[in-house]
Amino acid sequence: MRILFMPFSAPSHYLPMVPLLWAFRAAGHHTRVVGQPAIESAVVGSGTPMITVAASFDLLAEAQRDRGPLNSPDSDPIARFRAMTKVHTALARTITADTVSLCRDWRPDLVVGDPLMLAAPIVAGHAGVPLVKQLWGPDIIRTFGYPGAGQPLDQWPESLRDLHAAYGLDPQPESGAGSVDPCPPGLRIGAAPSRIPMRYLPYNGATVVPPDLLAPPKKRRVLVTWGTMLIRREGLLGFPIADVVSALEDFDVEIVLAVTGRDRELTRDLPATVRVAEQLPLDAILPTCDAIVHHGGGGTLMTAACHGVPQVAITATPDVMASCAPMAAAGAGFEIPVAAATAERVTSAISEVLTNERIRSAADHLRHDMAAMPAPSEVVAHLTTSARQ
Repeated sequence: MRILFMPFSAPSHYLPMVPLLWAFRAAGHHTRVVGQPAIESAVVGSGTPMITVAASFDLLAEAQRDRGPLNSPDSDPIARFRAMTKVHTALARTITADTVSLCRDWRPDLVVGDPLMLAAPIVAGHAGVPLVKQLWGPDIIRTFGYPGAGQPLDQWPESLRDLHAAYGLDPQPESGAGSVDPCPPGLRIGAAPSRIPMRYLPYNGATVVPPDLLAPPKKRRVLVTWGTMLIRREGLLGFPIADVVSALEDFDVEIVLAVTGRDRELTRDLPATVRVAEQLPLDAILPTCDAIVHHGGGGTLMTAACHGVPQVAITATPDVMASCAPMAAAGAGFEIPVAAATAERVTSAISEVLTNERIRSAADHLRHDMAAMPAPSEVVAHLTTSARQ
């Protein structure tokens, strides 16, 4: 079979798709990825072919026009997602045109799409093949309202309804034949229709890992990371990195700060006791960690949960707050809004995740539940059988 993957236009949205894509290829199926230039290096680095579409559409520039509602920690989540929908609809128009043309030559049998990729239902519908959505973490878009995730059609942008009509399709409140969901019960938000559970296998990219980071640490190790978000000198949207480091120095721990290459220069003023690791896949180091302090991104949240590592998430926007809330409710750590993230509160949370056995047990419980979910190979067998029917 031919499987077309349609990730959203950010590497962090492509990476969770990689284990399923590899499973399709290992089972003898042909795969292709279509996406914008922003994900080219991530796709090619994962060892799979990619076709670039919508190269002329500047998603970042379009999103910055709505910078207030999209990035303010105090923004109304519903308004935030409605603003996102307008930008994503404009993107979908360009991606659909390019990808429909592609599908005339490379005829897919199944489309696997990111829930945010509004072009995916149109591409699949026009090609006359099933669509399956793949979640990257907790189903937050269903909570806030998003086209294809249960949102009533009268709340969709008129331009998105018109885009469906242009390709002879009727928009549906619930797009796709099902949703591949990597969340165990303790991390789920609501009940996605036609849920297809799949074990979360972390893939954070490939790089050379320092051997000493794989060895058991001489003392407790705490990982600090803001994922792919720019650290900036003032920290995560106003919370200083120095305050996190200061809080950790109250404990007898080894501090590892994982950064992207563009952030390395912003770590020069940190104490020499902080080890800075550049471009380090979290999956490589988290098995050796006793705790993690992070920004609440879906990949970081899920990778830490997969390894049973207690978490302190300092969250800055409504989407990551909602994503991390189930982890905190499960007792596996803390979700602290950045507006309330005083040095005292962060220090207290770090102390709890390092010493409270109930928290550590809850984190380990999430790990066991995730390990018990069906492997990607099992999901491939299910999806191909369903597509043939």
